[in-house]
Amino acid sequence: MATTTTRRLLLLRLVGLLVLASAGGCGGSNGGPSPLPTQPSASTLDTLTGTWSGSASDSSGPGQMSWQITQSDMSFSGTVTMTDSGTGLAGRGSVSGTVSSGSIRFSISVPAGGFDSPYASCTAEVSGDGQVSTSSITGTYSGSNSCADAITSGQLSLNRQ
Repeated sequence: MATTTTRRLLLLRLVGLLVLASAGGCGGSNGGPSPLPTQPSASTLDTLTGTWSGSASDSSGPGQMSWQITQSDMSFSGTVTMTDSGTGLAGRGSVSGTVSSGSIRFSISVPAGGFDSPYASCTAEVSGDGQVSTSSITGTYSGSNSCADAITSGQLSLNRQ
């Protein structure tokens, strides 16, 4: 009979093999083993750190958006400020996400108290995907606002400041 420790080691090895099989398939183009993934270079690790500002538009109308973010490995987080073009009302919250090979996935959250009065009790949550370069972030998003209809058809275009 196998001991508990031996069973755990076998299970870990099996899980490792499954991960390798799903990530690498049956081998490289020449039938040999697939090369191991490389770590991101230092130049790609801090691509997003800084301030990004530009336009955003969704079913609630057009506006301006600014992200102040810090990237760590392939994840980022920071603050977001958005201003409605029609009313001048602002919302402040957090942004977080991941970046990989020029693609970005992000979530924005505005808590109660994050919007100017008379909407201070409202909250909003959106998530989206897009593309990132050293000078721009473009993407689409959707989500919800506790004081209005669903947020749909969101588009943003931010530039490094």
